[in-house]
Amino acid sequence: MKLNSNDVLRHNFAIWVMGRRPGFFKPQRYMYRCLRCNWAFVVNDEYRGSIRVAADKAGEITQSEAERRLATFESGPCPGYQAAVEESQPANVIPMRRENRPAKTARDARAM
Repeated sequence: MKLNSNDVLRHNFAIWVMGRRPGFFKPQRYMYRCLRCNWAFVVNDEYRGSIRVAADKAGEITQSEAERRLATFESGPCPGYQAAVEESQPANVIPMRRENRPAKTARDARAM
């Protein structure tokens, strides 16, 4: 099965409640972490509806990398899932026809 450009694979998020920042009328903050690619996003950090890319173990994230990750937040594609699908989908698979299959013997019929 080949992947079409329409078949976008989305992130699979685990969501943590991070609490509120000090002050009146501050929104509830949430940490969204993808289980496949381990990218993290903070939602409602500064104001309601804001999304920020959280730094990972490697350290600071550049502005261009943050923009690239934010573009995949809502509808994907998840880079961790894309790599797994591409590895599991061999490119040169030829389905066996019935006449090319090995013939079943009587011993095989008894095992079923």
